[in-house]
Amino acid sequence: MPEGTLCNKTPIDTKEQLDAVLADKSGKKYYAEMEELDVDVEKLQNTLQATCKSRVRTWLEICAHCGLCADTCFFYLANRKDPMQVPSYKILTTLGEIVKKNGNVDNKHFRYCMDVAWGKCTCCNRCGSFCPYGIDMGVMFSYLRGLCFSQGFVPWEMKIGSGMHRVFRAQMDVTPEDWVETCEWMAEEQQDEWPGLEIPVDVEGADIMYTVNAREPKHYPEDIAEAAILFRIAGENWTVPSLGWEQTSLTMFAGDWEGCKMQVQSVFDAIERLKPKRVIGTECGHAHRGTVVEGPYWVGREDGRPPAPYIHYVEWLAEALRTGKIKIDPEKRLKVPVTLQDSCNYIRNHGLKEITREIMSYIVEPGYFIEMNPNKEYNFCCGGGGGMNGIGLYRQQRNTGMKVKRDQIIATGAKLVIAPCHNCWDAIRDLEEVYELGIRWSFLKPLVIKMAIIPEHLRAEEEE
Repeated sequence: MPEGTLCNKTPIDTKEQLDAVLADKSGKKYYAEMEELDVDVEKLQNTLQATCKSRVRTWLEICAHCGLCADTCFFYLANRKDPMQVPSYKILTTLGEIVKKNGNVDNKHFRYCMDVAWGKCTCCNRCGSFCPYGIDMGVMFSYLRGLCFSQGFVPWEMKIGSGMHRVFRAQMDVTPEDWVETCEWMAEEQQDEWPGLEIPVDVEGADIMYTVNAREPKHYPEDIAEAAILFRIAGENWTVPSLGWEQTSLTMFAGDWEGCKMQVQSVFDAIERLKPKRVIGTECGHAHRGTVVEGPYWVGREDGRPPAPYIHYVEWLAEALRTGKIKIDPEKRLKVPVTLQDSCNYIRNHGLKEITREIMSYIVEPGYFIEMNPNKEYNFCCGGGGGMNGIGLYRQQRNTGMKVKRDQIIATGAKLVIAPCHNCWDAIRDLEEVYELGIRWSFLKPLVIKMAIIPEHLRAEEEE
């Protein structure tokens, strides 16, 4: 069973391995090696026997080919209703064939599976919401990704992402030292406007432990500063951990099941170590799903819950606005047409649809908030989820798929799209770059800071 030096069945566990794959720009050698990669049929059969249980097998059997899932898929709609983009077709011709043939499939089939699992699906599970038989297509596509990963058929960027988590416990090469230094730097940068601002590290027993997306210290450090400012305005007793600060899970996108457990455990270890009253995660959908919704099961927690109550940032912000910890200046509320991008991972998969609308009621002038159609749990994926934002091999497929989101936004007439999720934010930014709609996009934090009423004691401190 020949395996390449870069494309193989072995996960990246060392920095040397990671650097070698990173050096292969755009994965040219990696994908060439993939064409020669053999399928380990015995390993695949053992995996199927151990993990493909009655639920998935039943779903594959009961699919009635009714086609009701077709119009639910933005890829199907954006590609002129190509029958090969129907979700049931995509799963039955990939995972269905693997199960039907008990793993006796070849390299060509697994490369096809990879193209479908990452290039024609974001695991948004909108299709599952409409299936009359309750077939959870998102679970099956995630399972398919896991089989692909175990055999080495995973996009170059996802192999790297998995390796980053295994080496750094973060989706990017940010060490604990880098993280702490970024926190110190961001606090110092704000001293002129916010004297005394701190980003506390490793405080035991704080009311809040805050976790982030590694993209923030790597590329958007101002997001960390904005979180600190809002916690200060709200008078919160909070901290960040020096280890276990990264909440995201590209391992979930990659189908690296073992890596998922390792990543989540690092966060849960931080909770156990610092013992906060609760944990708040940043504006990121898949981070919330990976760590809060699915994470407890990955690490074997029988109650299905993290070690402490763990909420998404929108939940904390709505609470702070509702209780008056943060007050909005009515004169500064948004007075431009605004719409909201619902993140699949905490709206469809965790039911926070009304929380985000509550926030809109505080920060948008009445009459200026315009819903997309459809919206809430029925909203279409932005096109960037499931890792698709970062996979160069499928960039054109993603851009084509974003036509559905483009048309949704155009129909609202909105000039600003609020996207409280990193993948959604990135996808809408790229959508504007590709289709030039003339829109702006934003997280919640910078918007709220601009319109928040600053408490008197903070004003006095500023004037000293």
